[in-house]
Amino acid sequence: MVYLNPGGFNFGPQNWDGYGISNIVFALVYTVALYAACLYLWLQRHHPIVKMRKVGLMLLSVLVIHVFCFMVFTVYTLNGAWPCSVEFWAMNLYLPIGIGLWQVQNQQLLIVSRQQTQMIHSNHLYKPLLPPRGRGLGGPRYWLWRFKIWYRSTSTQGKYEGFVFIGIIIQFTVSMLVYNMSRKFNHYGIVSHHTSPGLCRRGWEWAPSVVWQFLWNFFFGPYLLWKIRMIRDIYHWRLQTIIAVVAGLPGTPLWLAAVYTDKFGAVNKYWLPAMWFVPGMMAMEIVTVAFPTYQIIKNKRASRETNRILAEFDQKRLGSSLDSVTLRGSMATGSLKAKRKGKMYSMESLDECLAGNHDSLQIYASCKELNGENIIFLTKVLAFKEACHRAFHSTCDSRTDFRRARQDMFRQALSVFVTLVHPHTASYPINIESPIYNRLEAIFGFATTLVAMCKTPSRSSSLSANSSSVTPWDDPPPSDGQGDSPTATPAEEFPSFPMHALSKGGSETTRDGNGSSDRIVGVTEEEIVKPSNIDGQGHDPLEGIKVPAEFDENVFEAAFKSIRYMVWSETWQRYMVWKQKPGQESIGHSTGGLHQDC
Repeated sequence: MVYLNPGGFNFGPQNWDGYGISNIVFALVYTVALYAACLYLWLQRHHPIVKMRKVGLMLLSVLVIHVFCFMVFTVYTLNGAWPCSVEFWAMNLYLPIGIGLWQVQNQQLLIVSRQQTQMIHSNHLYKPLLPPRGRGLGGPRYWLWRFKIWYRSTSTQGKYEGFVFIGIIIQFTVSMLVYNMSRKFNHYGIVSHHTSPGLCRRGWEWAPSVVWQFLWNFFFGPYLLWKIRMIRDIYHWRLQTIIAVVAGLPGTPLWLAAVYTDKFGAVNKYWLPAMWFVPGMMAMEIVTVAFPTYQIIKNKRASRETNRILAEFDQKRLGSSLDSVTLRGSMATGSLKAKRKGKMYSMESLDECLAGNHDSLQIYASCKELNGENIIFLTKVLAFKEACHRAFHSTCDSRTDFRRARQDMFRQALSVFVTLVHPHTASYPINIESPIYNRLEAIFGFATTLVAMCKTPSRSSSLSANSSSVTPWDDPPPSDGQGDSPTATPAEEFPSFPMHALSKGGSETTRDGNGSSDRIVGVTEEEIVKPSNIDGQGHDPLEGIKVPAEFDENVFEAAFKSIRYMVWSETWQRYMVWKQKPGQESIGHSTGGLHQDC
């Protein structure tokens, strides 16, 4: 029979009874398992499923919450070894800060869903780059201007993080004031009085520590559940949020009852007041790491199965000498899952969809898989290549027209890079391999800096040649002193002028040395981007930069193939299965109810 100390938690000798030992063992085993899962997610941080969840913030919130949980697990066993002041700071720092960080990362589902919906209608928007600070600290006007730039350029997630950071500062300030005012924790306070260790853990001083927990579980959490009620993502992210919010509801009321009433005295001997938070906290930790871990394992298993099916198909095709016509049908082999009925839908079917009406696929990817940027990228690259074909096979009559058309194509390609590829300007950059990105960065990096650092994207602005002008940053207030302007303004470093469309000439087909009529690079020197239609209002931010010799109509080919394979092997297969379900095809017929569908 397991021994249980009849005195329970009484600030006596340490409780190494059966219950105390069980608490320590469970805490250690649970900690090792949780940290292993966190390490696995960190190693998989570049996986699209984890990347969209802000893995760094997610793991930080889990680890901060777990510090609090681990301390609570040891309180009974140590039997008052933690000083009252240590428990005070644990309750006032780890608990509210952990909840605050977790609240920020848990907003990510709503933010991703909204921005994916926005991308369908306004996929040309991009995030500007902040100008360099320069030397010196600057004065109030300079920092007010910097704050205005940050607020306009940062994402909704960034604003949430800023507000929570302010809340953390307020929480720390209030805790510091309470700690220094109360004589329960020191000898120089002005209120309360010195008391026993048991009474020290009761009183008004502890109430501020649960304010954040209370607001999250009874106000912000339910409000978030209401806002995401229509989201039906395939990752069960919405279900994860529901479990976490509901599991945390009983914590604060039960803690208040245990601390401020005497009826919980017998319970408090073994189940201390802070333990009422632990079930909800553990539920938050478990669902936060378990759901994405399961999705990654499931995705990797499906990828291995896909590779196996493709290998078997290649063997069968080689063995039976099948011609290329067979590729247009479904590839019958095994199955990724029972729903697919032994078939994988061909790459050609995806290409036909991208070249035709792909609205339903776009809405499915944006609303259910939350990766609509992949479909937008594929369709934009196809449109870019088609524009190249028109420009260089139909409208070039002279060498000058060819150069101007090439400059125009560089602008269109830059629009794709800035809005969908660059990690600091794209709302949701596509997930491509580092060598592919480095090549694109070498071609478009400098032009991206010129455009994104001195512009504020408006709702209808675009980088393409046919777009309207983009709104420049407002200049900072004039400096009154020497310390107010430690750096040049964006307007001074990079002139903020509208980007005009370049005119096109007639038609001429230009061939390279191999006789190909596909390539844009057909001249030996690098063209200089020059604006046309100067209207006296300013100059083009791209005026005078050189179009790199490496730029051609196949500049996105490697990225296109990488994203197309990922979409075909994952999104396309799931989309075709989903499309066959009754009542699902109607989602793509109209975008009027897109927000409700997402």
